[in-house]
Amino acid sequence: MINLIIADDHVVLREALCELLQSRGEYNVVAQATDGEELLDLLEKHSADIIIMDVTMPRLDGVEALQKLQGKSDAPPVLVLSANEGEKNIRAALKAGAKGYLPKNAGIEELEFAISSILNGQTYLSPSVTNSLMKAGNVENALDNPLSVLTKREIEILTHLADGKPNREIAKMLHISIRTVDTHRSNILRKLKVKTNAELVKIAIANGLIEV
Repeated sequence: MINLIIADDHVVLREALCELLQSRGEYNVVAQATDGEELLDLLEKHSADIIIMDVTMPRLDGVEALQKLQGKSDAPPVLVLSANEGEKNIRAALKAGAKGYLPKNAGIEELEFAISSILNGQTYLSPSVTNSLMKAGNVENALDNPLSVLTKREIEILTHLADGKPNREIAKMLHISIRTVDTHRSNILRKLKVKTNAELVKIAIANGLIEV
């Protein structure tokens, strides 16, 4: 059983998410918080495997809560689930220590995949989040950015490859065949003029697609 703490100031959405996750049979919501301060207080009383948290909350927002959590050696990893897909918020959350970022309109399958990825020590960024990061700030630096030669789909697949996901899982999540993933990977390697996944990871980190 995976123990979760969910922090979101929208009560109806928070409770609906709790019910949805608990109905899957693999999750146990041990506590709920309405803001960052309450979340920090709850962590003194409850232990969890992962925190699912919004960014925009009263009193202490998600980014500030993440910054405070960084000082706790036993703090569980945080998956941000937010309606705000602005590039500044995404980067701020990742810089503050979030291990994943997912939009609130994501499906339950992607949410579960994100939780699983994070608990396996990986970082998860939804493809729509990755697109936001790529669009922001790249107009002026497009010629200097090696990722400018890739399509949106190739950027999605690069992100997942760099995050350590096998081709089979990528194919399942994006609803494409493994052969199609293999083809995209070959095209990505060719366009970026590299030969290994290790080199892809370095490029992804350098361009903000994943955090380490």
